[in-house]
Amino acid sequence: MSLPENSSWKTRLVEREFPDRSFDIEFWQEQEDEAIFAAAWEMVELAEEINHGQKTNTTKNCYNS
Repeated sequence: MSLPENSSWKTRLVEREFPDRSFDIEFWQEQEDEAIFAAAWEMVELAEEINHGQKTNTTKNCYNS
């Protein structure tokens, strides 16, 4: 997956404690719907590859048996 031209990196460093969710919440609220969907779909593809050893078949209708 390629990065959009206007993308930028956002990082944080946490030392000696478990991080809270504020960084994650702020990050995702700054993203547009398309970026959120693309990230979610990438996780679906990764889970499919890990669990079944294959990439997701996007042409198959999920209602077909």
